[in-house]
Amino acid sequence: MKSRNLIMGLILIIFSISFFSLKKSGEKDELKHQPSEDVFQFICDQYSEICDALNSEPIKNLPKGKNAVRLISISSSPCYIIKLVWTKHKRTIDFIEGDVDGTKVVRKKSLGVSKESVNELLALIEEKDFYNQPEYLNISVRDGEEWFVEVNIDGKYKAVVRPCLEHTFLYDIGRKLLRLAGEGMTDEEEEAARKELEEYRKSIKLPIKKR
Repeated sequence: MKSRNLIMGLILIIFSISFFSLKKSGEKDELKHQPSEDVFQFICDQYSEICDALNSEPIKNLPKGKNAVRLISISSSPCYIIKLVWTKHKRTIDFIEGDVDGTKVVRKKSLGVSKESVNELLALIEEKDFYNQPEYLNISVRDGEEWFVEVNIDGKYKAVVRPCLEHTFLYDIGRKLLRLAGEGMTDEEEEAARKELEEYRKSIKLPIKKR
């Protein structure tokens, strides 16, 4: 467990997201000097560990005719995995919620998905030019979720990791997956939450004293 917490702490420090605590500063310095492709592979390996712990099978190598999109989210709250799998005749989406450490399943459900919904997601992936997006960017944010999204369509696989930030290509894809899994907010709910956050931010601003 200590090893898992250490490794995940390295990942989230890169993005300035508080999730797992870092225990060896020397390893942090070593990671910072690695090329971005090495950092990305490091991240992929650790997400694979979470998927193994939560019993979510890999989507990188799929049999012909089988396609999948998977989102793995980690933050200061319990992590979750959403995996949409479809063939010519069947379409299902799984939602798995893990504990804070990402080591055991807390909640799981599976739903059927319409062909129209899958086509909408495919159109969104194409619109956002997912396959041509950089796999990894060293973006710093104060807090929030980190999303690792994998797409495997007709044997073409790609994974991308980013902080979950509004008005980004990954946010739109992830929000679509959340809604397909019955977990995402509606546009109205998101707008209400946004306004509530703005009001909260205004309320905590300290008055500036004139000198």
